[in-house]
Amino acid sequence: MRNLTEMNRKTAMAPVTIKNCNVTLGNMKSLETPVGMLLQIELLVIFTAFSLLFLFTSGSWRRCCNNGKFGFVIFMSYTLSTYILTYALGLMNDAPFHNELFPIWAVFLMLVLLGSAHSTCTYSLEDNQQWRSYNWQIQIKLIWVIVLIVLYFRRSRSSTMTPIVCLTLILLLKSDERARALMAVSRRSLEGSTKKLYDYTKEEHESRGEFVVNPVSMRGYKYLVSGDEGQVDYVVLAKRFFMKCLRKEAAPAPDEDRLTAEKVWKCGGTLLSSSGDPDNKLKDICLSYALFKLLRLTYAGYSMPQEAHMKTRHLLLKEDSYRRVFRIVEIESSRFFSIFFYTKHSIIFQPGWLLIKLMEFIYIVIGIWATTILLKHYKRPNNNCRLAAMPNGLSVDVLVTSVIIILFIIVEIMQFLFMGFSEWAKVVWICKYVQKKSWQENVRIERMIRAICGVHLLKPWERKLHQYSFLDACFYKPSRLLNNAIMAAYINQTRDGQRQSKPIQLHEEVKKAVFHALKSNYNTKLENGQVSLRKNDVSAKLSWACQLDTQTQVILVWHIATSFCEHQRPVRSNSPEWTNFLVATSLSKYLSYLVAFAPWLLPDRPLFVEYEFNQAIIEARNFFGKCKRVEDRIKDMERERNGSCTHEETIIKQGAWLGNQLINDIKDEKMIWTILADFWVELVLYVAPSDNAKAHLAHLARGGEFVTHLWALLFHAGIKRDHPTKPLNALERSDHF
Repeated sequence: MRNLTEMNRKTAMAPVTIKNCNVTLGNMKSLETPVGMLLQIELLVIFTAFSLLFLFTSGSWRRCCNNGKFGFVIFMSYTLSTYILTYALGLMNDAPFHNELFPIWAVFLMLVLLGSAHSTCTYSLEDNQQWRSYNWQIQIKLIWVIVLIVLYFRRSRSSTMTPIVCLTLILLLKSDERARALMAVSRRSLEGSTKKLYDYTKEEHESRGEFVVNPVSMRGYKYLVSGDEGQVDYVVLAKRFFMKCLRKEAAPAPDEDRLTAEKVWKCGGTLLSSSGDPDNKLKDICLSYALFKLLRLTYAGYSMPQEAHMKTRHLLLKEDSYRRVFRIVEIESSRFFSIFFYTKHSIIFQPGWLLIKLMEFIYIVIGIWATTILLKHYKRPNNNCRLAAMPNGLSVDVLVTSVIIILFIIVEIMQFLFMGFSEWAKVVWICKYVQKKSWQENVRIERMIRAICGVHLLKPWERKLHQYSFLDACFYKPSRLLNNAIMAAYINQTRDGQRQSKPIQLHEEVKKAVFHALKSNYNTKLENGQVSLRKNDVSAKLSWACQLDTQTQVILVWHIATSFCEHQRPVRSNSPEWTNFLVATSLSKYLSYLVAFAPWLLPDRPLFVEYEFNQAIIEARNFFGKCKRVEDRIKDMERERNGSCTHEETIIKQGAWLGNQLINDIKDEKMIWTILADFWVELVLYVAPSDNAKAHLAHLARGGEFVTHLWALLFHAGIKRDHPTKPLNALERSDHF
């Protein structure tokens, strides 16, 4: 009886052998069989690995591509990857057989999920605000994996434990890195971390007497590039301690370690000299980083002193090169401001990051090396199982593990490249170069830093102007298959008339016109186009179109009038009026795109903007009747040239009346496009200032918007729009919508 009991105990402890392994995929009746579970696990592991690889690569690419379908695919991958991995881990834990590679698969996938893919592809700002919830989810997944590892340790060989231990240590480091990155960009943490910068900025401007700055030499521009992080660099502290023990000159105190833009420009090294950096591209990286820190203050809820705005205004708007100004703002917004909130760069490049990354690299090498040795001597649990072997005899388990390792290596290499050649890394190298005299005398280090700063893996943002033509799209009706009351709870609904035109490249002529208009009016508050009308002596005739109830009405009325002029007075590309024509039509369709697709970036309340747009679509359909061709709609608008226009008229009639005014009252065709170009340049500057930093930040994650870069530029210059003279009360216009 004792022998029988002992035999039963050994049988219970022995691994379960997979039966009926000769079952093929075609006649498999149920996935509940051991073979079915093994097949599910292997397919889910491979699918999850490739999904995470796509998620990682697309996470960096989506900041350069504003495509709705592409964004939806990223969202689905971001959402489903966690659930699929969780389900795969559950199958591994519930499997009625033992496979010593299961813990290795689990740890590798968790490494990519928590350590690489999601930490570099936070989908939305709401994810950052829910950092505690996400961190608890991380810990629950870690506990699940550790339980799986512990259960398998009792039946695994000693050779299996080495890679699992090393990979688990990497997982703990990366998961902690991601958790701290999420916490650092939350609103509450950001308020505390930027308090030191705010106090420095306020004290620096209040303690200064006379306002004397020099934008060329950067004298007086004490913008902090480094030294406000509030983190302790233990390497520096240890070095200072040993120098003190040896009775040598101690390292500078922490306050003296602050590096400002002024010190960067004073650097005597060849790399940052006028001959080594003639266009200031290297120094401007540090300037963009310093300006990003000031821009971060507004997101944290702090306001800068007016003296700080005056200084920055003097720096940016006294610059002759519009290309340099937009390059500085572009790097600041897309390379620093966006990446700070959507990646873990802010944590990676803290003091002591190099030591942590070196530890991770050592663990990765040991873990992959030990896993490779394990696979070399791996024996399948059941040699008679056809599912566990390829036709050439190669084990499917080994193949799955090899694929996971290759994908993990690809992700780590790509992450190293994105991290090593990012603007964050370039700032670190340049700061070290400025602070260390020995580096300034080393030609090899200068060549290395110049080579790193010369690499640009991805463009900072899409660099396109999205377009919308009201006259072309007013009769558009979206498909009711996805746009209905049921699907409204799951996806954003496309409204009637909401059909986007093909985006165009942001032309240099547009940036140049906007910059020169800003320079000429940078001392005054912005107006919604009336300055340009006064400048061109047409204010008496056309100012009525700038005094409508809401800014949305102003944009739509002028857009309709510009589209009318575009069809009535087209301009060839070789014509002298081409530049003004390009500027006017590009910005007109861009601002109308903001009305139709991004109302939260405009001065009016988003609800009012949406209402005005929907109302205008209804009015246009009633006005045009059955006109299906744009040419016929233009003819209908021509009939509105007689009579006068009042505020009670519809938007389409007001636009038709304004267009006829431009065509009939202004005989000079060149003057027409000069008026429209100047108006739209002033109007895009007028709508750019905003207190809604969150809305601009959300757009930076999916391709960026031109108005966001203007918002950052105007924020630094301290330029605000003039308050409207009328209340924003669009909902009183009509009651039949």
